[in-house]
Amino acid sequence: MDDRLISRTHAQLTRTASGLRLQDLQSSNGTYVSGHRIHDTYIDDGAVITCGNTDFVVDGQQLRRLPTATSSSGDGVRVEGVSLVVDRGLQLLEDISFTAAPGTVTAVIGPSGAGKSTLSSVIAGLATPSSGHVFFDGHDVHADYDALRTRIGMVPQHDVLHHTLTLRRALSYAAELRLPQDFSPIDRDQVIDGVLTELDLTAQRDTRIDRLSGGQRKRASVAMELLTSPALLILDEPTSGLDPALDRQVMVTLRRLADAGRSVLVVTHSLTHLDMCDQVLLLAPGGKTAFCGPAHEVSEVMGSSDWADIFGYVAAHPDTAHHQHRRRRGGSGTNDVTVVPHRRSKPSPPPPTSSAAHQASTVARRQCRLIIADRGYLAFLAVMPIVLGLLTLVIPGDAGFTVATHPDTAGEAVQILIILTIGATFMGTALTVRDLVGERAIYHREHAVGLRPGAYLTAKIAVYIAATTGQTAIMLAITYLGKGTPTTPSGAITLTVVTATTAAVGVLVGLAISATVHSTEQTMPPLVIAIIAQLVFCGGLFQLTTPVVAQLSWLFPSHWGYALAAGAVDLPTIAPAAPQTHDTALFTPNLSSLVLSGSALLLTATVLITYTSTRLNPTARRHGQRTPS
Repeated sequence: MDDRLISRTHAQLTRTASGLRLQDLQSSNGTYVSGHRIHDTYIDDGAVITCGNTDFVVDGQQLRRLPTATSSSGDGVRVEGVSLVVDRGLQLLEDISFTAAPGTVTAVIGPSGAGKSTLSSVIAGLATPSSGHVFFDGHDVHADYDALRTRIGMVPQHDVLHHTLTLRRALSYAAELRLPQDFSPIDRDQVIDGVLTELDLTAQRDTRIDRLSGGQRKRASVAMELLTSPALLILDEPTSGLDPALDRQVMVTLRRLADAGRSVLVVTHSLTHLDMCDQVLLLAPGGKTAFCGPAHEVSEVMGSSDWADIFGYVAAHPDTAHHQHRRRRGGSGTNDVTVVPHRRSKPSPPPPTSSAAHQASTVARRQCRLIIADRGYLAFLAVMPIVLGLLTLVIPGDAGFTVATHPDTAGEAVQILIILTIGATFMGTALTVRDLVGERAIYHREHAVGLRPGAYLTAKIAVYIAATTGQTAIMLAITYLGKGTPTTPSGAITLTVVTATTAAVGVLVGLAISATVHSTEQTMPPLVIAIIAQLVFCGGLFQLTTPVVAQLSWLFPSHWGYALAAGAVDLPTIAPAAPQTHDTALFTPNLSSLVLSGSALLLTATVLITYTSTRLNPTARRHGQRTPS
C-alpha cells in the first residue's frame, strides 16, 4: 500500500474454518476494526478495517479498499449539529453544521470570542462536543479518534517547532516519532524531501528555524503535519502577525495543498484573501453560525460587502444573525441535527507510532541536539559548575575535609558541604525549570499523534541527569583541588555520587515546577523559593531540632542530600566544634543513616516523577474540557 503509516508487515488476514481471522503484526500505528484497535480477532462481513490512513471493507471474504478523503469520491468533513457547553452552562458552540469536501479550503472567521479555535479543536478531535457529530472519511471523529488521529493534521496558532534546530533536523526527529519504526533513514529522508518540495522549502532545509521568515516558519509547521499525509489539515490563525505579502504566501500554499486533494480548514482573522477559499463559515459570539457559503455571496446574504460592518452586526446581534441563517437554510436539515454521538466511557491512550525505547531514544537525541545548538545555554551549563566550585575555595580555612583545629574555621567543612549540596540542587533545578513549559505546545501535538508521556519524560530525565552528573564532577574536581579530598575510605567517590544524586533529584524538582506553571515567565518565583527553602532546611545553617521545623525539613531533598554528604566525609568527626554537628545522628557514617537518607531521596524522586507524569498527560483536555476560543 502507498501509505506512509502502514508498516512493512502490518497485519495478516487469514481464511479459517471459523471465518476471517485478522491479526496485527505488531505494527507501529495499529490495526483497527470499526474504529477499535485490535490485536487478534475474527471479523464479520461488512467490517471496516483501518491500517494507517487506509480503510478496507470486508465484502464476501474479500477486501475492498474504500475511497479516502483525498480522492474525488471521499466524504471529506461533515459537521452535524455540533454544540459545546462547558462549566456552569457556558455555551461555546451552538448547532453548527457544514461540509468541507476534498480539495476545498474552508475559512472559519468571526469576531473575537466567537468560538473559532474551539470549533477547530472539536473538528480535530481534541475537544468533545456536548451534542452533534463530526464525520471524516465516514468515521465519527470522536468515537473513532484513535483510528483517525493520523489523518488529521492540526497546526496551532503558535509554532510547534524547536527554533534552534535546522528545518531538516527538526523534521527528521518528527519523522522518527510519527512514521513507522521500520522506516529506514532513506525512507524518512524521501518523505521529508517530498514535503519540503511540496511546500517550497527545499532551499531552507539546512536553515535554523529561528532564522526563517514568519511565512516560512508557518509552512515549516505545516510540514510537520504533512509527514503523515493527513487528508484533513486544520490551521489556527496561520497568518497571525504576518505582513500582507507573507499572508498571501501562506494562503497560496493552503490553496495548493487543497488542490492536491486535501480538505483544508483555516481559522483566520485575515479577510484579504478569502477569494482563495471555497467557502466561508462566519461565526457569531456564542459559536452561532451567521453565514456559510462562498465569499462572493456574503454581500447578497448579509446586505453588505464590508466585513467590518458585517462583524459589527453579528457581534451586536448574534442571535438574530443565527436565526436569519437558519431561516435561509429552511430551518431544517443538517442545521437542526442535535444528536448525542457515541462516546467511549474512558479515554484511550494514543496508539504508539513506535516502541517506547525508540521514542525515548529519539527524544533524548533531540534534546542533546537542542542543548548543543543553543550556544548561550551550553555556555551557561559549562560556567555554572565552575563558579560553584570556585565559591567553595572562598570559604576561610585550609583544613578542607580534615579535622578543623582552629576555632575560627571550625565550620569550614560544614560550609563547603552547604555550597556543594545547594549548588547541586540549584544546578539540577535551574537546568530543567523552563524545559517542559517551554515546549508544552510541541509536546501536546506530539502526544496527540502517539508520543508516550513516559518515553518523553524518561528521555528528559536521562539527558538532564547525565548533564548534571558532568556538572557535579566539574564542581567537585575544583573543590578537591582547592580543599583536598575527604579522608574517609572512598570518601571522594562517595561524596561525588551523593552530590550527583542530589543534583538528579534537583532535576526532578525543576521538571515538576515546569510541568505546573503556565508560562516560562512564571518559573522564576518558584525557582527562587525552592532554592531558598532548600538552603534553610538542608541542616547545614543551623540545627533542625525545633518541633514542626524538623519535620518540615523532611520534605526537602537537600536535607537528605546534605545528610548523605555529611556521612560521606564523617562531618561530626572533622567538625566537632560546629554546633550543627552536635547530637545529629543523621550525619554519622553508618548503615542506618545511609539507608534512611537514601530511601527518603528515593521516595522524593518517586513522588516527583509520578506528579510530573500526571501533569504531562493531556488526554483529559480532549474529553469534554473547555478549550481556548
